Amino acid sequence: MVSKPESADSSSDKKRRKTSNSNAVDNSSSNAKTLKEDVYMNTIAFEEQEASKRSPIKDANLFHATCDELRSIFADIAKLKADSSEDAKQKIAEKRIEGSLAFVLLKKLNRLDKVRIREGRDALHKEKLRVDSNRLQLQNLLYEAEHLKREVQRCYMFKSQDEEIELVPVEEFYEQAPESVSRPEQTKADEHARRIARLEWELQQRKELDAHLKELLTLKQAVEKDIVGKTERLDSLGPRLRDLLIATRPLQEALEMPIEKGWKTRKTVRLLPQPLYLLYANVTAYGEACDHLLTTSIHGDEEEAKQIAASGNTYESEAHCGRESGSNSHDRVDSDNDENDHDVDRGMKKRHHRGHMKTNLAEQRREKLFKPHPLSVTIKIRAKDYSSSLSPDSPGPGLSLTFFYLPNMQVVTMNIALVDFHSVGAAASDVLSTDSVLNELFCGDRGEECPNPKIKYQLQDLSIDINQLACLLKERNLGSPFLWVQKICGLEYISTAYTCVRGLDVGNDNLETGDKLHETIPSIIHSVRARWEARLKLYKQIHDLESKMIDTSVNDEHGHPIRISSTVLQWSSISFEDYVSSGVAGMFLEDSIATASDLYFRAIVIRGSAKLESYICVPCRYPDASPLWSFSLHWNGKHTSVSNSSVREMEYWCNSLSALEHSCDILPKQLKRAMSCLDIYLETEGPYYAPAEFTQDKSFLKPFRGRTRAQPFRIAPNGSSSLFTQI
Repeated sequence: MVSKPESADSSSDKKRRKTSNSNAVDNSSSNAKTLKEDVYMNTIAFEEQEASKRSPIKDANLFHATCDELRSIFADIAKLKADSSEDAKQKIAEKRIEGSLAFVLLKKLNRLDKVRIREGRDALHKEKLRVDSNRLQLQNLLYEAEHLKREVQRCYMFKSQDEEIELVPVEEFYEQAPESVSRPEQTKADEHARRIARLEWELQQRKELDAHLKELLTLKQAVEKDIVGKTERLDSLGPRLRDLLIATRPLQEALEMPIEKGWKTRKTVRLLPQPLYLLYANVTAYGEACDHLLTTSIHGDEEEAKQIAASGNTYESEAHCGRESGSNSHDRVDSDNDENDHDVDRGMKKRHHRGHMKTNLAEQRREKLFKPHPLSVTIKIRAKDYSSSLSPDSPGPGLSLTFFYLPNMQVVTMNIALVDFHSVGAAASDVLSTDSVLNELFCGDRGEECPNPKIKYQLQDLSIDINQLACLLKERNLGSPFLWVQKICGLEYISTAYTCVRGLDVGNDNLETGDKLHETIPSIIHSVRARWEARLKLYKQIHDLESKMIDTSVNDEHGHPIRISSTVLQWSSISFEDYVSSGVAGMFLEDSIATASDLYFRAIVIRGSAKLESYICVPCRYPDASPLWSFSLHWNGKHTSVSNSSVREMEYWCNSLSALEHSCDILPKQLKRAMSCLDIYLETEGPYYAPAEFTQDKSFLKPFRGRTRAQPFRIAPNGSSSLFTQI
C-alpha cells in the first residue's frame, strides 16, 4: 500500500498544477512560455536536490516494496474480475487508482535514479579531467627536469679552447716569466689567476716567435733569390752542353762508345733501392760477360723515385710512423668516445664518423704496406736452340721476370710473363702458365712462404692472415716472394722458412741442406733457363698429343716397330680435384708425391669395348721428377691397381721411364707403353671370354707366368725384331 505522506504529496502537487493552470490562462502567451520554462527548470532543480538528499538504498527498498504492492494489486484485480457483482466492480476501480499511484511512484524513483547516474557520470568526468591535468603537469615537470640535467651535464663536459694549448710547465713559467706577468703572490694561491697568467705568457712568447719567423722568412727569400740566379746560370749552360754532345755523336758512333745511353742508365740505376740495385748490377755484368741471351732493363716512374731518393729514409720508415700514428689516433678516438657517452644524440653521429675514420685508416695502412718502389727491374731469359722451331723471326721464346721491392715489408717479389710466345691448346697452355712455371725451382720453394719474419707481425697488426699474403700480392699484380728471389737480391733473414727447404739441386751439383738456396747468380740463371727449356719441351709434347700429331699406331721402342691396335680417344687437362676424385692415385696422394702445384692430364685409350683411362701427374719439378701414370681399366668391370695386379704392373712399366733420359718424348713413350700394355692385356685375357672379341697380333712367349699370372708387358729385342715378355 502507498503511505499517506506520499498521497498527501501527490494531492499537493495536483493543487499546484491547478493554480498554475489558472494563472496561465490569466497571463499573456509570452508570460505563459516563460513561466512554463521556469517551472520545468524548477522541477529539474527540485528533483536534483531531492535526489541528493534522499538515500539511494531507501529508494531501492521503496522500489521493491512498490513492485510487490503492484503484484498484489494485480492479483486482487484478477480475483475480483471473476466475481461480476457491483461491489467487485467498485473495488476494482479503487484498486486501479492505487495501481496508478504506485506507477507514478515508480516513475518518480526512476527519474531520481537517472539524476543520480547523470550526476555520477559528471563527477567521474570532472575527476578524469583533473587527473589528466595533473598527469600532464607532472610530465611537463619531468621533461623540464631532464632538460635541466642535460644542460648541467653539457656544462660539466664543456671544453674551452684554451685547454688544447700546450703551455709550458708551471715551474718553468715562474722561472722564465717576469713578475709583472707571473704575479706569484696572486697566482700561486688562485688557480684561475695562474691559468690566465700562463696564457698571457704564452701569447707574449708566440708574438716574439712570430717576429723571429718574419726575420727568417726575409732571410729565406734573399737566399732563394741567390739560388734562382745561380740556377739560371747553370741552366744557360745546358743548351751549350747538349750542342757539344750532338757534335760528338759521330765520334761516339765511330768509337762504339754510347756515352749518352750509359749516362742515362747510370742515372736511373742510382735511383734503385739497394736489393734491386744489387740484382741489376750483378745480372747485367753476368749477361754482358757470359750470356748474350740475358737482358736487363729498368721500368717505372723516375720522377717519383727521385722524390723518394731525395727524402732519404723517410719512405722506408713510413710504415712504422703510420703504425704509431694509427695507434695514437685509436687512443684519441677511444678517449673521445669515453668522454662523450652521455651525449646520446651527438654521440651516435660521432661514433659513426669515427668508425668510418677507423676503416679509412686501416685501408691506408694496408695500401702503404703493400706499396712497391716505383722502379722495378725486368730480366728476360731466353731459351737456347728454340728460335728456329718455335719462333723463327725472334731470338727465341723467353721468360720476363719483373722484380718489385716492397720497402715497408723489406721483401722482393717477382712477376712472370712470357716473351715472344703464344700458347695454343687448352691442355698445353697449362704447362706454360705463369702461375706455376717456376714453382719449386728449388725444392720446397713455392712462393707462398713468408720470407721476412717481421711480415707476419705487420699483417697481424692489420688483422690479415699470413696465409693470405700470396693472394694479396697476386691481386696487386706483384707476383710471388720466392726464397731464391730474396737471395739473388742480396736479402737474408733469420727465418724458419729456410730451414724447411731440403737439399737443392742446382744444375748437376747438390747443395747442402740448410739456409742457403743457391751459391751464385749463374746457378740461378741456369736453373731458370733449364726449367723454361724443359717446360717448352713438355709443351710441345702435350700440344702434339692434344692435336694427335704423334703417330701412336706404332711402338718402335727398340728400333723394331710393333703395331699398336689401341687408339687414343682423348687427351685433356684436368684439375687437382678431378685427379683426387678419380680414386686411382691414392698411393701418390698419401705419400704427398702428387700435390696441388703439379700439372694433371687425362688420356683415354680404347680398343673395341675396352676403355683405359690414364690419369697423369706431371710434377712441377719436371724433368727432375718423371710423370706418374695411374690407370682405370673398364672391361668386364672396373679394374685399378688396388684390385688388379695386371693393372699394377702396367703402371709400374709406364712409370719406369726416366724423364732425364727422355726429356723430349717422355709422354709419347709412356702413352705408347700404356697402349701396348692394353693390347697385351686384352689379347691374353680375351680368349677366356666368349665370344672372343680380340685376336692376338702381338708376339710373346707365354701369356702368363708364375703364381701371379704375370703378363708379358715388357718389350724385349729379339734379333731383328721385338717381342713381349714378362717384366
